[in-house]
Amino acid sequence: MTEISNAAGPSMNIPTAGQKHVVIVGATGMVGGYALRSALENPAIASVTTIGRRKLGISHAKLKEVLHQDFADCSALAETLVGQGAAMAQRSFAWGHIPDRCRRRSSAP
Repeated sequence: MTEISNAAGPSMNIPTAGQKHVVIVGATGMVGGYALRSALENPAIASVTTIGRRKLGISHAKLKEVLHQDFADCSALAETLVGQGAAMAQRSFAWGHIPDRCRRRSSAP
């Protein structure tokens, strides 16, 4: 199931020519959170759509949250991605949860 919400209601910002619309997957993590804050503060970005499993807990006029649980099937996200000018996807993991046999093949530090 996919749930779409705009925490701040209708945006009061009127996009000007050249402003971008971006989507961020993984905005609840450290790197994704930084990317989100940076995008929200950037005047060249008109809107930010986040896709994640849980709510962010913040409200901003530029922000639209999409809650999506099953990332094995992203077909419900097709309409959300229309018109986006850029996409960022962050994925991190804790080394303690990765078996030794997998660590040797990983490119992560």
